[in-house]
Amino acid sequence: MDPEREQHRRTYQLCRLGFGILSFALLVACVTMILGHIGLFFRPGAMLWIFRTRLWHWSDVPVVWGSLLGTYLLWGRWSDAGWQRRSGLLLLMCFCDAFFWFLEHGAELGLRISEVGHEWLRMEIGQALGWAQFALIASLSCDLMAHLGVEQAPEAGKSTRSLAATGAVVWFFYFLEQTTWQAWPLRPRQLDSLESLLLFLGFTMIFTITLIQVTALSVAATRQAGRMVAEMDHEDQQHDLFGAPSEADFDLLSVQHSDASSGRSQSGSRGNDDGF
Repeated sequence: MDPEREQHRRTYQLCRLGFGILSFALLVACVTMILGHIGLFFRPGAMLWIFRTRLWHWSDVPVVWGSLLGTYLLWGRWSDAGWQRRSGLLLLMCFCDAFFWFLEHGAELGLRISEVGHEWLRMEIGQALGWAQFALIASLSCDLMAHLGVEQAPEAGKSTRSLAATGAVVWFFYFLEQTTWQAWPLRPRQLDSLESLLLFLGFTMIFTITLIQVTALSVAATRQAGRMVAEMDHEDQQHDLFGAPSEADFDLLSVQHSDASSGRSQSGSRGNDDGF
């Protein structure tokens, strides 16, 4: 057994698991984002009962903790300095999200957390972290796929990161426009101007598109890592000299048996011809 090959197999398995958990968290985020948009812009009355359920209230659990667990599994998988730096930064951002999650749900969990306040500032910091997380997840996903031979991966990652950067700029202008800077803690203004409404709609639309693209890249990275693990397992089975015979071996034996039988029949027929 080759130790280096086994190490590579374990790395691919952990990458598959890490990106798989990340994909699940991102899919949940996509569903909640789309339902939120439907309820906000199209049928707010019909969707109000969903927003009041406990399931909706705790829908951020798989997003926050799934992202943290998936990123932790990716951290340190490769010795490349770029991978280590980006995965470590992404893990730090996920820890920040978990900290904000405890601040929001601490009282419901029975934790004695004093009132922190600054809801607007905490929400906008989380939004800023979201844009950076999109870029990092897209970069890690495309690096893994490029390593596994997907030629379109670098271009897909570049376009997704560019879209995330554009959305971050639009969000930043919205944050500057909507924040009341004369008082502390910071509070939002009412959405009463056309500029603020257009900025809100713009960064919300870009956020949704970027989220869908990052989810697709994470799912694709999961599939490519799984394909590599399956190929390595198949190669090991073919080279296993002490394993059970495969179907191909049985087919080969049957072909050899049929060839031997035909050879004997032909020799027998020639013997009969000589006797005549």
